[in-house]
Amino acid sequence: MGSQDRNYSRVSTRIKAYARVTPFADAKPIFTGCFACDMDDQTTKNLYGSHVPRELIAFLKGMDEKLNMILSLLNQGNIQDDFPIAAEVVEISGAGLQFISDEAFNVDDVVEMALILSQFPLKVVGIVGQIHRRTKVKNIPVWVVEFTSVRDIDREKIVQFVFQEQREQIRGNRSETDK
Repeated sequence: MGSQDRNYSRVSTRIKAYARVTPFADAKPIFTGCFACDMDDQTTKNLYGSHVPRELIAFLKGMDEKLNMILSLLNQGNIQDDFPIAAEVVEISGAGLQFISDEAFNVDDVVEMALILSQFPLKVVGIVGQIHRRTKVKNIPVWVVEFTSVRDIDREKIVQFVFQEQREQIRGNRSETDK
């Protein structure tokens, strides 16, 4: 995350990620998240515009949420099969991230990662990045990654996640000062 990539806001966070080392820095991530997850609002609007009773719409929405939860749990098992290295992202931006893991990496390693932005409904983005450096925080290695390949839709989801986290942190700070 060089100085030229400071066009993106970054935020401290704690999200699950799964990784694997890959030799191809410019390869497209093989994992991409759920494209249907963003269609929920439009589907609901279409239902409310029809002649379906509101009680039935509420029931169907509840059932859809439960099915999404079940599918999310099943999908996480598939992610762990393809990406065997568990990690925790501690800082993220649209240009890169910092993560911790029990695995050891080398500077210049290329990693492909699946980032779990939301558990329910499952929102996952895929990135490929190169490890630029290792820092230590409280004697724990933190790996700094610059993205080398990210789909536009995934970068947009990351940027939205960063803004959402920043809003929550600002609200948390305000409520603490109001006490």
